[in-house]
Amino acid sequence: MAIQWKQVLLLIVLALSAYLLPLSTSGAWLFLAPLAAVGSFFAGRRVDSVVHGIIALAAGALAAGITLIFSTDVSVLTFALNLSTGVVLFVLLPWWAGRARRNALSFRAQERHHAAVQAGLRERARIAEAMHDQLGHDMALLALSTGGLQMALDRESEAYQFAVRIRAQADQAVEHLHEIIEVLHDPNQNASLSPQEHSLERLIAQARSRGMQINYQVTGSDPAAQPGSLTGAVLHQVLQEALTNAAKYAPHHLVDVELDSSADPMTLRISNPLDGSPPPARSGATGLRTLRAALALRGGSLRVNRSDDSFEVVATLGRFQPDSGLPPEPGSGKASSRWLLVLVPVLAVAAMVLGLYFLQLATFRATALSPADFQQLTMGMTREEVAEHVQAKGLDQPLPVIDESRLPASGQCRYYAARTGVLDLGSEMFRLCFSDDVLISADHLYPAP
Repeated sequence: MAIQWKQVLLLIVLALSAYLLPLSTSGAWLFLAPLAAVGSFFAGRRVDSVVHGIIALAAGALAAGITLIFSTDVSVLTFALNLSTGVVLFVLLPWWAGRARRNALSFRAQERHHAAVQAGLRERARIAEAMHDQLGHDMALLALSTGGLQMALDRESEAYQFAVRIRAQADQAVEHLHEIIEVLHDPNQNASLSPQEHSLERLIAQARSRGMQINYQVTGSDPAAQPGSLTGAVLHQVLQEALTNAAKYAPHHLVDVELDSSADPMTLRISNPLDGSPPPARSGATGLRTLRAALALRGGSLRVNRSDDSFEVVATLGRFQPDSGLPPEPGSGKASSRWLLVLVPVLAVAAMVLGLYFLQLATFRATALSPADFQQLTMGMTREEVAEHVQAKGLDQPLPVIDESRLPASGQCRYYAARTGVLDLGSEMFRLCFSDDVLISADHLYPAP
């Protein structure tokens, strides 16, 4: 799906925020940080894809790292500090807060849509219940009329036998309608009319008992004969609809049914001849359309071949394992998304804290000198002897807060942070000065009052 230009603009803002903050000095940083937070929030709120946002963040941070290599305005320490704090606090977390707001609004819209759909389904169920009640009444009258026809006919005649079959079919249809109406009255009751419980052979046998001529050929097993088989249920539905159409438009012709379940995908083909032109496609007919949707939902397809003298339906469907058919628990996706919205900021803050700790550890190893090691130093020690107690490289200049006393007249000095451990954040420093690789001065410096 193409990204809208507004989303592209917001992604650029997100990338620029991740690029500029790590490279900013204190003055510019105070100005850019609020702007980056606002821009990142709207990027999370308006941009559809999480992946695009992550790519923009990564691209900005990577570009900042490359710029640092060719720049001398920002120290590595400042860059690492800005990257671990500024980008996380003012870019990543605001962007994720925007994503959280977007998802919350999306959840509410889905809930409203779900409520509207449920209301529509309840109304359709009410209408369907009324229609089934009316149809049940009409079928009962049909059965009653057929019973009257039986009494008027000779028991030995062929017409009487047809009337008996019509009466039996009408009674069976009435029973099926009663079962459907019971399900409509009680939504917690499972429907007793389950296609998974009927094989294709049984469906064909029922159609033959009602006067249809069917030639059934099968290669492999009948998937509809396996309890709980969704594949068999779909094929049963296809065959039932095809036989219904054949009984309606070709009542006295032979129907050919071919099932090949040995291949993958399996194929069900139903064909019958026609008298004259094929039946016209009715705008209100939903049988074949429903079958096509059911097959497409499971990766299958339905093909209908019409001609002047024949009508053919071909269904193909791949194999898949039966499942419970139960819908997912409502709200489960929402709950998992809420956990994700909480987990990501927590992980981001944890990563920031961990990054700051390792940054402090690297700073300690590069610049710190413990008071205990400082006490071991004496004037006149060579650099090699001093190096046994001082492993850090130190700094060329003291921190700005240090009140430095007068430097020795000659010599080169190095400055070390006076730290007892990694988590010691004191501002005191040690100054070691050498002349001809000999220690001539070791001073303890304090911050200005």
